[in-house]
Amino acid sequence: MKRFLTFLLTITLFISAAQAVLKEKDLARTLGVLRAELTADYNRQQMFMQMYEQQGATQHEQLVSYMNRCEQIGLMLYSQSTENTFDMAYACQQAVNLYRELNDPQPVGGNKFHSYGRVIKRIKNEIERYNALITSLKSIPPVTDESQLSESDSILFSAIDSLKTKRDSLAEEGHQAKHPPLPDQGDEEELNHEPLFLTGQQLEDRAFCLAYAQQLKTNLETFLEALEAESSYYESVRKKVNRLNRFAQSRYKVMQDNIFVEGSANYFTILANLPRYIMMAKRATTSKYKPFAHHDAAYSDWRGMPIMFISIFVLLYLSIAMALAWFILRFLVPRRWMGDENKHIVRRRMLTLVIGTALFAIIVMVLRGVVDRPSFRMGTGLIINMAWLMEVIFLSLYIRLKDKQMLHAAYIYLPLMILSFVVIMFRIVLIPNGLINLIFPPILLLFTLWQLWMSNRHRSELPLIDKVYSNITSLAMMVSCVAAWAGYTLLAVQIMVWWTLQLAAITTITCFYYLMERYEERRLTVRIAPEAKTSPETMHRVRREMRQGLHIDRTWFYDLVNRALVPILAVMSVFESIYWAAEVFEMTSVCKKAFHVNFIDQPDLIQISLYKLWFVAALWFVFSYINYALRSFYAYYRRLTANGEDIDSNLTLVRNVLAIIVWGIYFIIVLVVLNVPKSGISIVTAGLATGLGFAMQELIENFFYGLSLMAGRLRVGDYIECGNIVGCVESITYQSTQITTADGCVISFLNKDLLSKNFKNMTRNHSYELISIPVGVAYGTNVEQVRQLLTQALDQLRDERNDNGMLLTDPERPISVRFSEFGDSSVDLKINVWMLVQERYTLTARIKEIIYNTLNENNIQIPFPQRDVHVIK
Repeated sequence: MKRFLTFLLTITLFISAAQAVLKEKDLARTLGVLRAELTADYNRQQMFMQMYEQQGATQHEQLVSYMNRCEQIGLMLYSQSTENTFDMAYACQQAVNLYRELNDPQPVGGNKFHSYGRVIKRIKNEIERYNALITSLKSIPPVTDESQLSESDSILFSAIDSLKTKRDSLAEEGHQAKHPPLPDQGDEEELNHEPLFLTGQQLEDRAFCLAYAQQLKTNLETFLEALEAESSYYESVRKKVNRLNRFAQSRYKVMQDNIFVEGSANYFTILANLPRYIMMAKRATTSKYKPFAHHDAAYSDWRGMPIMFISIFVLLYLSIAMALAWFILRFLVPRRWMGDENKHIVRRRMLTLVIGTALFAIIVMVLRGVVDRPSFRMGTGLIINMAWLMEVIFLSLYIRLKDKQMLHAAYIYLPLMILSFVVIMFRIVLIPNGLINLIFPPILLLFTLWQLWMSNRHRSELPLIDKVYSNITSLAMMVSCVAAWAGYTLLAVQIMVWWTLQLAAITTITCFYYLMERYEERRLTVRIAPEAKTSPETMHRVRREMRQGLHIDRTWFYDLVNRALVPILAVMSVFESIYWAAEVFEMTSVCKKAFHVNFIDQPDLIQISLYKLWFVAALWFVFSYINYALRSFYAYYRRLTANGEDIDSNLTLVRNVLAIIVWGIYFIIVLVVLNVPKSGISIVTAGLATGLGFAMQELIENFFYGLSLMAGRLRVGDYIECGNIVGCVESITYQSTQITTADGCVISFLNKDLLSKNFKNMTRNHSYELISIPVGVAYGTNVEQVRQLLTQALDQLRDERNDNGMLLTDPERPISVRFSEFGDSSVDLKINVWMLVQERYTLTARIKEIIYNTLNENNIQIPFPQRDVHVIK
C-alpha cells in the first residue's frame, strides 16, 4: 500500500503545480498568457492520465488484495478457540499488524485513508475553479452562452450592444460630424474609450482557453469518480480492519486473564485426575495436528508433516552449522592463531559453539528469505531470534572468561538454554493448552533441579558477576516452576522467555564493560602515561586519576560510553526484554500499550508511565555525564591557565554551581516529561515550603555559610585551626566542612559552627606558621654564644624541602633566637621558626632534637627543676 500512497501524493503534487496568470499589460495579453498556461496544464494532465491508466488497475488489484487479507485474517481470528492460546495470540497479532499497517501515520504525514479525503477535496476545489474560469471566459463579449450569464451581466452586455448599434447607425447616416472627433492617441487610447468587445486574436485565444479549461475539468471529474469509488472501497476495508482490531483487543484481555489472573487447574489436581487430563490432551493434540481425511483437498500448513518438518529442520541445520564450524576451525584457520590445542581445548570448543550458532542463524535467515510460507516464516523467525540470543551468551563467555571458567559457565547456563529452546518449540508448533498444562510442569521441575545442581557444583569457579547471574537464573527457574505447578503454566513460559532474553542482554552489557576495562588498561592508560605499561603503580595511579576526571581531554569519549551510553543500554534492556518476551504470545502491541499507559494518572498533578520512567532514568545518566564532563573540563582549564602557580586552587564553588545548573535543568525536564502542570509545581512548591520551611532553617543557614566559605574564605588543602583542633580541609559542602587532623582522624564541622568559632586559616596568605619553641639555659651562660650556636645548627633546615618540593621553612623569614625571661632556675629563650603548616609536628620535634644535641655537645647546661629538702630535727 505504500505505492498507493505514493500515487495519491503524485496527484496532490500535480494539482498543486497548476499555474495562474497575474495582471498583465492588458486583457489581450492576459488571454494570451492564460492560453499558454492552460496548454501546459493540459499537457501535464495528459501525462498524468497516461500514468493513471497504467497504474489504476494495479492499484485496484492491491486494494482487492488488501480486502482479501482482511477477510482471511477475519476468518482465522473469529475461528480460534481460547483453549489454544498460542493460536489465538498469533491470529490476534496478525489482526493488529494489519490495523497498524492501515492506520499508522506514514513518514509523509497522515495516513492513507486521510490522503484520499485530502486529494478528493483538492480535486473538487479545482473543478469549482475551472467552472468559474469557464463562466468568466464565456461572459466576455461577444458572449458565447447567454444562458450562463447573471442578471447584472445580461443588463450590462445589453447596454453595450445597444450603444455599439447606435454608434454604427449614426456613422452610416453621416452624422459623425455632430460628434467631436476622438483624439488620435493610438489604438490603446481608442480601446479605452470603446466598449469591451473581443476581436481577432483575442477571440481565438478565448476559444482555445475555453476548450482547454473544459477538457481539464472533464478529466478531473472522471478521475474524481474513480477516486471516490476507490475511497469508498477503502473505507469498507478500514471498517472491517477496525472491527478485527477491536475483537483482537478483547481476545488479548481474555489471554491476559488466562496467563496472569485465572490460570488453570494446579498440577496436583491434574495428577489426581490424570487419565481424564491425558484423554483431553490427546484429543486436543489429535484435533490440532492430525491431517484431515481428505488432506489433498484440505491441505494445511499447520498440520501433519509441516509441523514435524520444522522440528527436523532445526536439528538438521543446527548439526550442519556445527559441523561447518568444526571444519573451519580444524582445517581453514591457521594453527598458530589457535595456540596449543591441548592447552586451549575448552576455548576451541566454545569458539566452535560461537561460530556454529552464528552460521545456523545465517542459514535459517537465508532460507526464510527464500521460502514464502506463513508457518515456515513464523517458526524460523523465532528460531533466528533464539539463535542470536544463544550467540550473544556464548560470545560473552568466550571473551570474558578463562578456559576453566568458560567450561563451568557453559555447564551452568546449559539447562536454561535447552529449556528456552523447548519453550520456543512449543511456540513454533503452537502447542495446545491442554498438552502444555500436562507436560510442561514436570519438564520445568526437572530442569529446575538440574539448574540447581549445576549451579551448586560449578558456581564457585566463576567470577562474582557470573555467580550473581547464576543465582538469578536459579531463582527465575524456581519461580517459574512454582507458577507452573500452581496452574499458571503460560505465566511460567513467559518468565522463562523473559529471563533468557534478559540474561542475553546483561551478559552483552557485561562483555562491553569487560572490553572497555581491557581497553582502558592496555591502551588508554599507556597513551596517557607510557611508563604505565611496565609499572603497576603508575597504572593504578593513572586509572585513579581518570576516575577523577584529571585526563578528561583524552578520556571524554571513553567516559561518554562508560558513564552514559552503556548504562542507558542496561536500563533499556529491561524494557526490551519484556517487550520481546511478549512476542511469544504475540502480545507486543499490548506490551507497547502497557508501557505508555499512565499507571499514575493525575492530569492536574502528575502522569507517570513505564516509558516515562525509562526515559527519566536514561536521562539521569546523560546529565550525570554532562555534570562530570563540565566539572572536569573546568578543572582542566584551570590547570592549563594556572601556569604552575595555583594548581590546587579552590574549585569547589564553581563545581557546585555547575552541578546545581545541570541538575536543575534535569529536574525541569523531568517535570515536563511527567506532565506536571504549572499549578502542580506551585502546589508541590507551596507544600514543601510550608512543611519543610522550619525544618530546613538550619540547613539553609549552613547552605549560605557554605557559599561564604566557598567564595574564597576557605579552600580545599588549607590548614585551619578551630578551637584546639588543627587539620587539613578535605572537602567543603553546602552543609559541612571536613578536615583531617595530623593523627589521621576525620572531623566534620557544620559551616555555621565553623564561622561562629572564628576559625584560623593558617595557609590563607601563605603556607607557613610561626612556631615558638622555648628553651632554658643555666644562669651564667653566655646568651649570645647560645644564640649563635642554635642559629648555626638550625640553619641546615633552610634548604630542605618536603615531598612536594616546598621549603620546610619560610625563605623570607630567618630563624631567630630571642631572650624571653628570667626563669626560676634558668634563663628562658625562644626559638622562632616560620615552618610549613603541614610539617609542623615533625619539624618541631626535629628542631627540639637539634637544640638538645647542640647544647649538649657544647657543654651548656639545661637546668631542670629541682628542690632541696632540709629536715629540721
